[in-house]
Amino acid sequence: MPKGVKMEKYRPKIHFSAEDYIINDPNGLVYYKGEYHLFHQYNINEQIYWGHAVSKDLVHWKRLPKAIAPDKIGQIWSGSAVVDEENQRMVAFFTYSEHETKRQSQGVAFSYDKGRTWEKYSGNPILTDSREDFRDPKVFRYEEKWVMILSGGDCVLLYESKDLIHWNQISSFKGNQESHTGVWECPDLFPMIVETTEEKKWVLTVSVNDGSPAGGTGMQYFVGEFDGQKFIADSNQEKGLWIDYGKDFYAGVTWNHVPKDRRLMIAWADNWQYRDYLPTSPFKGQMSCVRELKLVQKEKKYILKQLPVKEMECLRTNKHEMKNIKMGADEEWTLCDKKEVLELDISYPIEKIHAQTFGIKISTGKNRQFEIVFCKEKQCCFVDRTTAGVNPHDKFAGKYKAPVDFTQEFLTIKLLMDVSQSELFINNGEVVMSNLLFPEDFYKVKLFATGGDLVIEKSIIYE
Repeated sequence: MPKGVKMEKYRPKIHFSAEDYIINDPNGLVYYKGEYHLFHQYNINEQIYWGHAVSKDLVHWKRLPKAIAPDKIGQIWSGSAVVDEENQRMVAFFTYSEHETKRQSQGVAFSYDKGRTWEKYSGNPILTDSREDFRDPKVFRYEEKWVMILSGGDCVLLYESKDLIHWNQISSFKGNQESHTGVWECPDLFPMIVETTEEKKWVLTVSVNDGSPAGGTGMQYFVGEFDGQKFIADSNQEKGLWIDYGKDFYAGVTWNHVPKDRRLMIAWADNWQYRDYLPTSPFKGQMSCVRELKLVQKEKKYILKQLPVKEMECLRTNKHEMKNIKMGADEEWTLCDKKEVLELDISYPIEKIHAQTFGIKISTGKNRQFEIVFCKEKQCCFVDRTTAGVNPHDKFAGKYKAPVDFTQEFLTIKLLMDVSQSELFINNGEVVMSNLLFPEDFYKVKLFATGGDLVIEKSIIYE
């Protein structure tokens, strides 16, 4: 390749990626003075910074210069940011990976110019511990104090503070034994109002660095109560539920100080099993779309629903719609060809699904195909990227399964395809599957049904 030429083949067009080098966990998510801030882990030649981008609409992002740099204490790992309105500043909390001691400790920095420059606290680190895993502070306001939740390896630890500098531990939480398939990382804790009942609940999310449904890294959540001191999971939800059943959704956290109390999350779209092997250049690592979270009650449990933020609808062009169409047994319909980016919305009346299997086939090159297969009898969905394109690692190719509720009136599907990224939202976001793929050609999208017919109430595809 000629010197200075960048290969952009797999760069997503509607998902955030850094211009170059390696990114992973989103950090410091905060809304301040009309801007959504997205900081992120930024590995530049094995030196770990916070990268930085801002957006006014959660869709169009402007990359800014690196925000927080490693120093004589250590590298700058994951953390969060808040708005300290009393002192008219932004405050960032991050984990130091200390050079000399190799321990993990927490540091703080201040910005008085909307996050463009940062001044580290002269007394850093502000919080230390002897634990091997002691990282990823998420700070939020609770009544008249600040609360910090951070990873303790096999649990999360909670601290409180009045001044954002001096912190006292107040409690810990570790779920039950079935929740521990790997080290806990990147915790978050936030209140939500339950749709339809207006009840207030608290949601605790945590990233698990091994043992997810698809293998490797993934995310769990717990629903319960928080009284300012302790988080207690509901008695029927002490085992964490999975946020995403795909392979590539990790370290997700939510924005602080968002208007109208919206709860917005973004995650790193990747997996530690193969991060270093992805065939992308000059960048490695990209983010999920921004998702809005809702909490609903279902069968005496509370579940999170996730959908892309409505702001993304401004990107839609060339709408193609079908309504009330019967698809015969073993038929295939081509919806579009030669696309890099698309959004597909489909609704099936469940009582009119007689097919043994049905779903979406996406050609990604000669003898290459990405498949999404539903089975009403088995109440599940399979996503198969075994032959979807370039398989950069032996842990990358695979077929991944998620449970699907077929007892409702309709089965709904929303699919985002963006060059090298897929995000599948089932039943209005009750189940989500996020997976990278590296196609060898443009997308050709087909619907199919086998072993019986079905009815499609509505199918809409947007470029």
